[in-house]
Amino acid sequence: MKQFELHQTYRGKDITAFILQHTNSVHISLYGGDLPHIGAIGIVDLEGRCTITRFPGHKEGSVCKKWCEALSAAGLYPAVVEAGIHYDRLDKSGIIAVLDVLDMLLNEALTELCP
Repeated sequence: MKQFELHQTYRGKDITAFILQHTNSVHISLYGGDLPHIGAIGIVDLEGRCTITRFPGHKEGSVCKKWCEALSAAGLYPAVVEAGIHYDRLDKSGIIAVLDVLDMLLNEALTELCP
């Protein structure tokens, strides 16, 4: 089992990717900002298909989808991705900045998971 964390900072708060890679599966938790939580969960099944569940009022489903699709494309499945990132009073440019941070974390994660 391989376990590691990746961190990036936005507006002085960490966004963390906590990653567990077992012999044949991956579990990723993405959280951070002013109020870390679980807003959505993505699953990559044994055939590499992605299913996303988003809790009412949360927008992290698109993040889970992107990460699950990337894991599937890399052959890293089954996998689970859970995400919950919240910043108070975040405007459109702030949302784009957080998504850019998450893209950096995804690239770092794939580099570490697929040496």
